[in-house]
Amino acid sequence: MVKNKLPCLMHKVLLFLAIFLPFISSHLSAQERRPGDLFPPDKIFLLEEPRDWQDTEEIMERLYLKTGDIVADIGAGSGYFTIPLASRVGEKGLVFAEDIQIQMINYISKKVETLDLKNVRVIFGKTEDPSLLDNFFNLVFLANTYHELEKPSLLLENIRKDLRYYGRLAIIDWDPAKKSPFGPPTEEKIPEDTAIKEIERAGFELIENHNIMPYHYFLVFKKKNN
Repeated sequence: MVKNKLPCLMHKVLLFLAIFLPFISSHLSAQERRPGDLFPPDKIFLLEEPRDWQDTEEIMERLYLKTGDIVADIGAGSGYFTIPLASRVGEKGLVFAEDIQIQMINYISKKVETLDLKNVRVIFGKTEDPSLLDNFFNLVFLANTYHELEKPSLLLENIRKDLRYYGRLAIIDWDPAKKSPFGPPTEEKIPEDTAIKEIERAGFELIENHNIMPYHYFLVFKKKNN
């Protein structure tokens, strides 16, 4: 009797795995994965070099920021995008430049002080929590940062809380489908469709997909309000 039941049991196990394993794997990939390496602070000067492969002005144009908007620049690094963001929102707006590496925070702070930017706040955040204010931001912006996240769902959950009712989330990150002569290893890059699924699962809806960069995708989401 035991021998007769084994093939039936194995068949049920295999059937279960065939049906549910893709869903389990997808869920795990959204919850936890091996993150890409953080950008080394001792090479921060590289972040300040002009980028003909990332047109800052065009990116700013496609974010449709208004005077008075409040923006969070998550994983701000050297503040490369923080400065143009601050320029766009003007004196009545605010930009919160957040990073989890103290060397980056110190660098941005000195830059903000040197430029006398009154509309920038520098925030020392956590890996899964940018330590921002709930229901406060018009836009949360992540550039070249998403692939570094180990648990994107936790950060996205916090970002969703931080956004206002009609708040938007903009993601610019390395596209493994586009070969680049520099940047993180291909295995650390997150495919565009994976990023979209993860972010939509966290309570966002894709509203814009800008294919304007040779090595990156540029996705804009709106916050879903159930």
